[in-house]
Amino acid sequence: MDDSGPSLERSIRERIERGGPMTFAEFMEAALYDERRGYYARPPVGEDGDFVTSPYVSPAFGVLLARCVEDLWLRMERPAPFAIIEAGAGDGTLARRLLASLPNEMAEGTDYVAVERSAGAREAIRALVAEKPQVRMVKILDDLPSEGSNPSGVLIANELLDNLPFHRLRGTAQGPVELRVDLSGSSDGFVLVEAPARQDLTAHAPSLAPGQECVVSPRAAAFLERGALAVGRGYLVFVDYASPATDASGGAVHGYARHRVTADVLTDPGSRDITAGIDVHALLEHAQRIGLQVWDPIDQRTALRNLGIGAWDGTLRERQASALNGGRGAEATRIYSARNAARLLTDPAGLGAFTVLCFGVGEVPRPVLLLDGEPFVSGG
Repeated sequence: MDDSGPSLERSIRERIERGGPMTFAEFMEAALYDERRGYYARPPVGEDGDFVTSPYVSPAFGVLLARCVEDLWLRMERPAPFAIIEAGAGDGTLARRLLASLPNEMAEGTDYVAVERSAGAREAIRALVAEKPQVRMVKILDDLPSEGSNPSGVLIANELLDNLPFHRLRGTAQGPVELRVDLSGSSDGFVLVEAPARQDLTAHAPSLAPGQECVVSPRAAAFLERGALAVGRGYLVFVDYASPATDASGGAVHGYARHRVTADVLTDPGSRDITAGIDVHALLEHAQRIGLQVWDPIDQRTALRNLGIGAWDGTLRERQASALNGGRGAEATRIYSARNAARLLTDPAGLGAFTVLCFGVGEVPRPVLLLDGEPFVSGG
């Protein structure tokens, strides 16, 4: 990462000095995605990073997601060419596992597009591109052709929507106002200040009592639209942290660093993640408005059970028993650890509570596998 030039905090301060308080979305864009000093300029995911996501917790996630993609491909009657687009591909961990888990018949006719804007992560993906000719990398979805020239396929986004820059609103007795980022009068830091809210933001906000806050994400709606254009015919599959169904505010805005949650998201921009639970209801409504097929969301625990995580664990359990019976204690311990890691994927108090959304682009069959628990039958 290039550390020359002014700090990110100094750069943001200069922008505010020139143009006045900035929207929280603008602050978040700089803090997370500044090319040189933004939080995602360096890969933060992994045991040595700030947090871990499902593909890093257990290889079972990639194996089972490959089953999901294969099932959708089969339901579309094996279209060729076929594309898997992974938005927010990180360092390629999920891509590697997913591609290795596809049946040969499917893998040979599948193009894999890794979409990643982080410079550090793109360096890691370049090694995957060099290894596998069917993999290519783009920086953003807009680098892909628009509607009409794209093959059938599936777009996947795991823990991406909650990191798209959002706006913050607060209720007052006179109606909602927008919270913007300004310079602190008593220190070198930043503070939130109230400003008139744009009508396009308040139109999509829930009713707010005085003092109640919410987040509004036009970027998430725009991503949904652009994702649909990137898939000629097929499916969008999103897995993400969602606000509780009883909480219309979008959940509390918070930071994340060194595997710890923090309420402070303004200090030292670029040093921590910034996130809030996605508004599932708003996404479902927008998907309907733009003509996508919309199905009820489910949680990750249910989705992975439908995809066969029980059978996956059963296979490992048999291998563990065989290792124990054969006197291979170290091997049995490794398998036991792998089974415990996979259980985290379905933990209802953690990753298992994440929301899985599936949308259909064009005329495609209902994805019964995801939604009704139909047993998976591999076509490979």
